[in-house]
Amino acid sequence: MQQEITRELVQSWLPQRQADSNKSSYGSVLAAAGSLAYRGAAALCAEGALRGGAGLVYLASVEPVVQMVLARTPECCACGCRTAAGGGIHPQDAAALRSWFAEKHAVLLAGPGLGEGAGEVCRALLGKNPPWAGAVLDADALNALAAGRLRDPLPENTILTPHPGEAARLLGCTVADVQADREQAVLRLAETYHCVAVLKGSGTLIAAPGGELLHNAAGNAGLARGGSGDILAGLTAGLLAAGLKQNRTPAQMAACAVWLHGTAADRCARRRSMTAMLPTDIFADLGEILAEMEL
Repeated sequence: MQQEITRELVQSWLPQRQADSNKSSYGSVLAAAGSLAYRGAAALCAEGALRGGAGLVYLASVEPVVQMVLARTPECCACGCRTAAGGGIHPQDAAALRSWFAEKHAVLLAGPGLGEGAGEVCRALLGKNPPWAGAVLDADALNALAAGRLRDPLPENTILTPHPGEAARLLGCTVADVQADREQAVLRLAETYHCVAVLKGSGTLIAAPGGELLHNAAGNAGLARGGSGDILAGLTAGLLAAGLKQNRTPAQMAACAVWLHGTAADRCARRRSMTAMLPTDIFADLGEILAEMEL
């Protein structure tokens, strides 16, 4: 049976900001994102993670992408990487990053804009005994998972964020099959991959192993454009990093992320229209909603 995600539920689950805290109190995120072809994805997911409340956000990407993101979001920490032949992160640098983060207990956000070399990069980051406190896998990381490039068990506290096309690849079925029974599809994703699954789309569903099922009614067609999912992935990772420090579950943090993302989009559409709104426009609305909840 579905549980509806409400404002009251989200407010009860949101990580709290404490007066005697510091940046380490809210966890850290390593965003492995972006490539020469998809630079904006790195900027959007990195800002999403910061806006989601993570104490520190590191961006691992090729140097031109890192420079662009830092010019826009100087709060990010830079992990510049060499450029592979396909324009993405060099896999050897991904392996070095994993070693460097071995004792940091960070949340890994992998996938947005990684491009054609995503499989090797994700395998280097997510191999045997990964050091991550949790993970959010989106976009190209999901395609690598569906293609069998990631053979080891996923980290504890992992969240998958597929749209229907990615979900179909992960389940080995058609998009029509997924959309015909979205509830069954998201439950299968959670059980198959032993993690929380977020099936995006109109009426986003969240499932956890064991059958927990949450439904989000917020959001509108203004989100149907490139970049919206990158922001959601970052927001989810930021909330997960902070939430794990306060004993929140991945399902709870995924629910907070999709509700905040959708509710901010609904407010944004009233200001900008669904046609003209851009994904970055919703950051202002997100801030207003969170400010109301902190009163």
